Amino acid sequence: MKIIIFINSLGAGGAERSMVEFAKFLNNEKDVSVKFICLKHKKIGLEEEVEASGLETIYFEGEGGFISKFLFLNRIINKENPDIIHSVLAEANFVLRFSRLFLRKAKIVQSLVSTPYSLERKKDNKLSWKKFLLVKSLDKWTARITPDIFYHAITKEVYQHYKHLFNIKDNFKIIYRGRYENMHIGLISKKDIFVLINVGRQEFAKGQIDILKALLYLREEHNVKNIKLEILGRPGQSSIKLNNFILENKMSDQVKIEGFVSDVDRRLVNSQAFIFPSYYEGLGGALIEAFAAKLPCVCSDIPVLREVVGKEDGALFSPPGDYKELAENILKLYRDEELRNKLSTHSYSRFQEAFRMETINKEMLNMYKEILGSK
Repeated sequence: MKIIIFINSLGAGGAERSMVEFAKFLNNEKDVSVKFICLKHKKIGLEEEVEASGLETIYFEGEGGFISKFLFLNRIINKENPDIIHSVLAEANFVLRFSRLFLRKAKIVQSLVSTPYSLERKKDNKLSWKKFLLVKSLDKWTARITPDIFYHAITKEVYQHYKHLFNIKDNFKIIYRGRYENMHIGLISKKDIFVLINVGRQEFAKGQIDILKALLYLREEHNVKNIKLEILGRPGQSSIKLNNFILENKMSDQVKIEGFVSDVDRRLVNSQAFIFPSYYEGLGGALIEAFAAKLPCVCSDIPVLREVVGKEDGALFSPPGDYKELAENILKLYRDEELRNKLSTHSYSRFQEAFRMETINKEMLNMYKEILGSK
């Protein structure tokens, strides 16, 4: 089985991490070969890790736009003659769809990894609504006119998000993302102070500004000043706003924005609780990492996170953007050790039940085999 994974980049996102781990698994399977094809380099991310693993990666090195990338992909498909081309993330999906109109080689799989057309995005004042609608329309019609796409959706909610937009019938499978066991559990002790941790790129969608507002609210309304916060993840469009809020409200002794780090697993285990106030998600790989670290979780009350948590009382939920409700949930965890222990137990149980990487990788490989069996 010859596989090409076609992706925007090997950046630091959850989709990239999941595909890298899956590719490593494939690389160790008998009679399977796998290569990455990337449309761009990323300074922050997984390129060095992929190179060290021995996985072959081909990068688009040109200066041209869409047509150049389309021709680049076609040359590789003709040369490699793969059995499966699996694309991930929007730009790669678009380029592959146009390629498919001219080349019918290989089976095509496209991962659906987010809910980008959620109306929550209207709250993002940096978003051009006209551009949003144009991209949505382009996504819809390129999917509908492209033959023979098989869709991999990472949650039921993501599938429902795209079902009618793409006119998906029976050409799909829902397989969650996975994560490996956290190897630091039991090896390091938690900090004595109460540490909240958030993992995610610094963008509107991740809602980190609401965590800062919640901590300020707790300081002013409840006189709670000794809750610490670590934010891990690459800088983005919200970085300036976050840093300005911290400076203006004198929170630098309470909040640390660490950026992209390589020891997320260790930092999770060293914390008391995970906080995830996203406005929209496809699954929330960082939440799965928190489950693997046995952390009690506070997260947004959105359908996809309800699906991931799997149980009404498996986490504390607050409406996206409601920083006061978010603050009250933080306070509940801060004051109630028994509640923290209960949620911690659920987190790890849910991880074992639904998100173990070993199980997910086998499901993905079986999906490929089923697709090829339909020849």
